[in-house]
This record gives sequence, C-alpha cells and structure tokens, in this order.
Amino acid sequence: MPIDNEAIVEKWVAAWNSHDVDDIASFYTDDGIHEDVAVGSVFHGKDEIKKGISPLFSACPDFKMELKSIFGNDDRVATEWVQTGTQTGAFGDLKIPATGKSFSVHGASITTLSRGKIARNSDYWNLLTMLQQIGLLPEKP
Repeated sequence: MPIDNEAIVEKWVAAWNSHDVDDIASFYTDDGIHEDVAVGSVFHGKDEIKKGISPLFSACPDFKMELKSIFGNDDRVATEWVQTGTQTGAFGDLKIPATGKSFSVHGASITTLSRGKIARNSDYWNLLTMLQQIGLLPEKP
C-alpha cells in the first residue's frame, strides 16, 4: 500500500498546532532537516529541531498554522498556510522583544519525505510582514 505523504504532512501540521515539540520531531527522519528561510535557521536532527522550534511556542503561546492548500507528487509535498499568533514573549535568537501584538502571515512549505518521515522541510514566509504587524516596523503606506 502506498504511503499517503499528504496525510502525514497534515498530521504534522496538527502537531505544530498542539505545540508538542516531541510529537513534531517524531515526524522527521533521525537526520531530518527543518529550514526556516525567513529567519535563516536550519536545524539538523530531531534534538536540534526540538530545541530550535521550542522558543516559538514560548513567545507565541497561541501560535496556530492553518493549511490553505496541499498537494504532492511522489516524495514531495507543498503546502500553503497562514500562521497566526500573539507575541507575548521575546523571540530570543532574533533579539525581538515581546510586543503583545498579533500577526497573521501567509507562507508555504516544501516537504520531502522518505518512507513516511520528513527528510527535509523548508518554510518560506515574509518576516517583514510579521515585524510590521507586531509593531516593530512601520506598516506599508
């Protein structure tokens, strides 16, 4: 029976929405890679992935990711999503203090799977938009 990679990615997004870093990491291969292009971070392996994404949930305890579309071909899945949250804590690695303001940012991910596990995920979204929404940069005129 073929592996339903789109269903796996949908369950992985649900893990993000539960804020359970162990569950999120369980979807990756042991040497899996998670890349956040907007902030320039790349995490290698489950332990580094857990450590790298944990601060997000501390800074934004109401963080959610809503899937807008998903499609795949063989071992690759593409998703379009909207991430939302309220930044009540500092984004430590980025040296961004808490603002108490909310954000809603569109983005996309390209996910490569191997035998039902994520081998690599790359997220693409606009950091400028988020910084404007949380009040650290002026809004567009």
